Amino acid sequence: MSFSTQAARPKSFVKIDGTRFAKDNKPYYIIGANYWQAMNLGMENGNRSRVLKDLETLKENGFNCLRIMAASEGPLGEPYRMYPALMNAPGEYDENVFQGLDWFLDQLKNYDMTAIMTLSNFWHWSGGFAQYVHWVDDSRPIPYPETNGDAFDAYSARFYTDSSIKDTCQKYYLNHVKTVINRKNSVNGIVYKNDTTILAWELANEPQAAYVQNAHEVVFHWFDETAKFIKSLDENHLVTTGTEGKHGKDWFITMHKSDYIDFTSAHVWVENWGYYKSNDPSPENYQRAANFMLGFLQDTSDWSINILKKPILLGEFGMARDGWTEISKYDPKAPVTNRNKYFTEIANKILELEKKNASTGLMFWAFAGVARPDDEKPSWVGDPPHEVPGWYSVYDSDIETLRIFLDHSKQINNEEE
Repeated sequence: MSFSTQAARPKSFVKIDGTRFAKDNKPYYIIGANYWQAMNLGMENGNRSRVLKDLETLKENGFNCLRIMAASEGPLGEPYRMYPALMNAPGEYDENVFQGLDWFLDQLKNYDMTAIMTLSNFWHWSGGFAQYVHWVDDSRPIPYPETNGDAFDAYSARFYTDSSIKDTCQKYYLNHVKTVINRKNSVNGIVYKNDTTILAWELANEPQAAYVQNAHEVVFHWFDETAKFIKSLDENHLVTTGTEGKHGKDWFITMHKSDYIDFTSAHVWVENWGYYKSNDPSPENYQRAANFMLGFLQDTSDWSINILKKPILLGEFGMARDGWTEISKYDPKAPVTNRNKYFTEIANKILELEKKNASTGLMFWAFAGVARPDDEKPSWVGDPPHEVPGWYSVYDSDIETLRIFLDHSKQINNEEE
C-alpha cells in the first residue's frame, strides 16, 4: 500500500518536553528536508503529481517534517523571486497560491509528516523584509545583493531597525501572520492554528544581526513582540526564529531568549561562509569544513541547552556536489563524495546530541525530488531563483544521500524503543 493511501493522521500537536520535542506522549525527533517551493507546486496549475512523488520518496527514506514557505511577497516583475507570490501588495493575496498551500498541508497528513511554516524572509528570493521596506518607502529601488553586495543587508534590516518605517513594516507583516494563522484550509476546513500537521511557526528565514545603536535591544524587541503576537493568536503551536547562529553566542541568545520562543534554530553553511571550496578535492579542504561544522553544532547546542534551557533544531545545511571532475558540480550526474561524507558526519553528530537531549533533529537544504535544472522553467529545484540551479539540490536519484537520513531515522527511533 502506498503511503498516500494509508491516511495516517497526526493525533496531537508537537510539544516541548524539557529540551526535546514530544508528540502523542512520545519523543519526536526531526528527520527533515527543506521544501520551500511547496505552496507554488501545490497550486492547481502547479505540479501536484510531482509533489506526491516527492513526498513518497521522502517518506520511504524516513523523513517526517518539511520546512516550507508560508509567505512570499510581490509584485510581479522583481528579479530573483519565486512567482507567483502569495501576497502581491499588503493584504492583497493570490487565492490560487493560498489554495496551493492548503492542498500541500492536506497532503502531509497522508504521510504522517509535519511542517515548519516560515512567515517571511530576510533574503530577497521570496520578497521578504526588503519588499516590506519598499512598500513603506519606495524612494529608492531594492539594492539586490547580486549587484549591490552588502548594501542589501542594511536595506533589508531596516525592516526592524529603521524607526521611520519599522512600525508600518511590522503592521503589514503582523497582518500577514494573522491571516495565515487564522486561514481556514479550503481543502479540509481546518483552521491553520488548529492543524496538528503544523509543527511550528518560524518568524522568518534567517533574520540577521543589526549594526545600529542599541542593536541587541532593537532586534530583541522585534523577536519578542512578534513571537508574543503569534502566541496571542495560537496557543497550540510552537514558535521559533529561523536564525542561523553565525553571529556568535551573544546574538544567538538575543534572538532566542524571549519567553515566547519555544526552541532555537541553527543553520550551517560551510561554503557560503568561507570554510569550504567545492572545487578543491584536497582532504585538508574537506576537513576544514567538517571541523568547523562539528564545532558549530556543539557550540549552538551548548548555548541553547545550557544557557537558554531550550531545545534546538538544525534547520538548514547543505554541500555542493564534487566540483573537481569533468562534470559540472551543478549537474545532477556529478559525484557527491564529499557531500555524503559531510551529511553522514552531521547525522552522527546530531545523533550524539540527541542521545544527550541536546538536539531535536536535522533538516537538509534542499529537496528537488524528481525535478532537474534543465526542466521547463520554473523548474522548482531545491535552489531558490537567485542561485544557480543544482548548487545544493538533492534529487530522488541521490539514493545514497537519502539513505543517510533513513539510517539516522532507524538509529534514533531504535534508541527510543
